[in-house]
Order: sequence, then structure tokens, then C-alpha cells
Amino acid sequence: MTAPKRVPVPPLATARLDLQPLAPDAADEAFEAFADPRLYRYMVGEPPADAKALRDEFTRLCAGSRDPEQRWCNWLARAREGGTLVGWQQATIVGSTAWIAWVTFPAHRRAGFAREGAAAVVAWLRELGVAEIVAQSDERNAASCATAASLGFVPDAAPIAETLRGEATVDRVYRLRLASG
Repeated sequence: MTAPKRVPVPPLATARLDLQPLAPDAADEAFEAFADPRLYRYMVGEPPADAKALRDEFTRLCAGSRDPEQRWCNWLARAREGGTLVGWQQATIVGSTAWIAWVTFPAHRRAGFAREGAAAVVAWLRELGVAEIVAQSDERNAASCATAASLGFVPDAAPIAETLRGEATVDRVYRLRLASG
């Protein structure tokens, strides 16, 4: 199987969202959302200390992986109505496989934004020729697990024992195999 074609990370649009490629200059606006400790309940990482720290992280992400076989794609999701930042979408592409993640900022949860944004990323990856998309979620994060299922992802049979901030957790890997051609 051949690797998907390499194109710049494009903006993506849905009925309610504009997914804008991540840029370091978005850090000032995004800082408050990324500083919310509730965001990190089920994911690795800590809130950034300040907007400069977030800008440095965005700069690192925008620079991409040092591994030329690995492509990092990141978007900030903005609600079309009102223009508010509501979340973050990620994809890492290696060969014909992509790993994706979706994050909805706490103030905007339970509105379907994660599913809508992730569906746009999945569609884009399909256009690139990605054959399999993988997502991973803490099993306690019912909303994320439901998002994966609603998009057609199938959970692996065996969960993964993890530790998050010193607490034992269980993650589940979800896979979406795309039809080729």
C-alpha cells in the first residue's frame, strides 16, 4: 500500500465549524481554553503556564515531527456562529495509517462538536488515501468513546492498562478501516 500524498494541512469546514490549521499566533486567544484544568482529566499533559508556553507548544507542533515519515496535522475548531474556539483536532499520519484525537473545550461540550470536527478530519484523511484511522480513549471518558463509536470506529478486544497522573486507568484503542480505491 502506498503512503497518502503529502499536501499542506488545509482548513476544513463543517456545517457548524471551521477547522483552522494550528498557528503559533493563535496561542493568545486559545490560552484560556487550554489553561482549563478540566481539559486534562482524561489526557496526558498539564495546562500551559501562560500564553507564551502555549505559543511555544504550538510552534513545536507546527514545526512537525523530526521523523520525515511522520506528519503532524493540527486544527483549532471554531464555531461559525459567533467565532468562538470550541476545540482542537489532531491527526498524525504515518504511511497509510493515521492516529487522530479530538478535544472539545469544557465550556462547549455536549454539543456534538467533537464528532463533527472528527468527521471532517476522517473525510480529509480518506481523500488522502489513508487506509486505517486509529483513536485511543480513556474508558472513563464516555463522551469520547461514544464519539468513536458514532464515527464507525471499532474497539480492539483488549484494553490497555495505563497510568495517568499516578492513577491506574484503562484505555481503549478504536480502529476505522477505510475502503481503498
